[in-house]
Amino acid sequence: MSDDRGVSILDCNWDLCSVSDSWFGYRPSLPMNATFLVIFTTAFTAHVFLALRYKTQGFGICMSIACFLEISGYAGRILAYTNPWSLPAFFVQINGVGLAPTFFAAAIYLCLTRIVIAYGAGISRVQPKVYTYFFVICDILSLVIQAPGGALSSVSASQGKPPTLGAYIGLSGICFQVLALSIWLGLAAEFALRCKKAGPGAWDSRYEKTRTSFRFKAFLIALGVATVALYVRSVYRIAELSGGYTGHLAKDEVAFCILEAVMIAILSLVTAAFHPGYGFGEAYTLISEQKALYPRPWKRRAFFMRDLKSEDVLIELDAQRKSFVRTDRV
Repeated sequence: MSDDRGVSILDCNWDLCSVSDSWFGYRPSLPMNATFLVIFTTAFTAHVFLALRYKTQGFGICMSIACFLEISGYAGRILAYTNPWSLPAFFVQINGVGLAPTFFAAAIYLCLTRIVIAYGAGISRVQPKVYTYFFVICDILSLVIQAPGGALSSVSASQGKPPTLGAYIGLSGICFQVLALSIWLGLAAEFALRCKKAGPGAWDSRYEKTRTSFRFKAFLIALGVATVALYVRSVYRIAELSGGYTGHLAKDEVAFCILEAVMIAILSLVTAAFHPGYGFGEAYTLISEQKALYPRPWKRRAFFMRDLKSEDVLIELDAQRKSFVRTDRV
């Protein structure tokens, strides 16, 4: 890559090149990026604290890693304010901001399993662990696809070449992530319809107090807002990377601010404000114990609930459920 005068981007500075020829195509806004750095640092601190308080290891680890990656990404953008041709700043930004939503998605996927159990696993088409294993595996695959794209982009950029191939590889990973998220949304919507059709009488009576509490309802709304925010961001990234890192949309900081930064900030904050540990209350531990009793979904006749009902494992499951003592006071 070089500017109109033939100067390599690797040799560019404020005296030799126009900022439009930088990796970003503009000078990143210091106030905007500093604001989001503070937001994600706050979210990171909150999620670490809440994970320890409510013992929500899986959700907490995913959210904390995601927020940390966002922090690194916006730190890179702040460095780029001083020097928008800086390779380290570009590397940190594309990998931090680019990979963080994969971990946000994993955290969201983990919530549906417990929601299904709270209403009644028997209502679901698939057994509860399917929602965890299947979609977390999809998220890992998305990460495996996106990570080499970021690495390849870094290598290309270090050679002064447009990181086009790396952008397209990352694009394929994001497309796969959107596909998985769409399937997850479809299953969540289908479960909601099955619950409505079955009626409250078929819902698990042990969790009635949890389901009717303000905190649980607020958690469901927050999860819905977070999911929509993640979906909007992912669609934006598909459009952005379709033109590569040097495309028109990739050089539009206003679009980045609204459709990337704001969306992910909303996600990280609402899931902290209405954390699943807060939403489920003491029922979170009880549901986790119940979840552990289900077999892994890849075992024979353990994927669909209709198959699981005919297996001896469900007899054992029902027997163990009878020993549960309701302790939540939400």
